Amino acid sequence: MAAFLTLYHQIEAKLFKIKQVVEEKIEENKNLKINLATALEKIERLESENLLLNEKNKILTITKTALYKEDKKQTEKKIERFVRDIDQCIELLNRMQWKKD
Repeated sequence: MAAFLTLYHQIEAKLFKIKQVVEEKIEENKNLKINLATALEKIERLESENLLLNEKNKILTITKTALYKEDKKQTEKKIERFVRDIDQCIELLNRMQWKKD
């Protein structure tokens, strides 16, 4: 009978330990679910922030283009001036060529 009681107490102790482990796992599972929900909320927030930043980037790009439009006009004027100067040089060279012939 003593062997039976010893075996019974060993089984009871093991069941108690198993119950503790199960309770710990249930608590850990709850914590993991909370962490998952928090992470999903953070992902959603970051995705919306990313969309806003992309829109701001587009606006800044458009604004930058508009701001440098004046510089582009000045550059175009310089290029036109260079082209006219080159045309004049070619014309002068052609005149000199005619005079030599």
